[in-house]
Amino acid sequence: MFPRSHARRFLGVLIGVLAVFGVQLTATTTAQASPEALARTVYYSASAYSAEADRSAQIWNNAAPNLNLVRGGNASIRIYATTGGGSRAYPCGLGCATIYIDRNDVARGHYALRIVAHEIGHGLGLRDNYNGICSYLMSGGSAGTSCRNPYPNAQESARVNQLFGRYGTAAVDRVGAGVYDRSLVSH
Repeated sequence: MFPRSHARRFLGVLIGVLAVFGVQLTATTTAQASPEALARTVYYSASAYSAEADRSAQIWNNAAPNLNLVRGGNASIRIYATTGGGSRAYPCGLGCATIYIDRNDVARGHYALRIVAHEIGHGLGLRDNYNGICSYLMSGGSAGTSCRNPYPNAQESARVNQLFGRYGTAAVDRVGAGVYDRSLVSH
């Protein structure tokens, strides 16, 4: 057992390390905690595709009870618009990503809500799955422009819920930098 002073020092270092990875924890007592308060809160911002970002946050919050995506705060998921280069996410850790939604992808007929939910999925620890099946959110653009499904399937939801359920143990997963939805890039 650590002496109390060592435990406090360890806790301070741990909180500092988590902050570097964009992890934000909210303290609350178990007696007063709602399920949302017990979930790991991840803040997001959207300078473009704002309505889609808000709806995607609702979708992910419903799909993964251990996650609470909230607009504002010190946003660790940031969503921007771009023109050209394809929609993409650059994860910087679990619950952390810089996301670009390509206006050209939307103009070609890809569903903006699906694109935003898909790219947020990268920030939540999921990788691309180019299987072309519309029921897989992470199949991205490979499902074609007729696919309007913005919801993660049970497997994708369970994985995100599992990843965010471990935050209390200070397990922080790193996801690969440069996760990129190549299927949306015009060739």
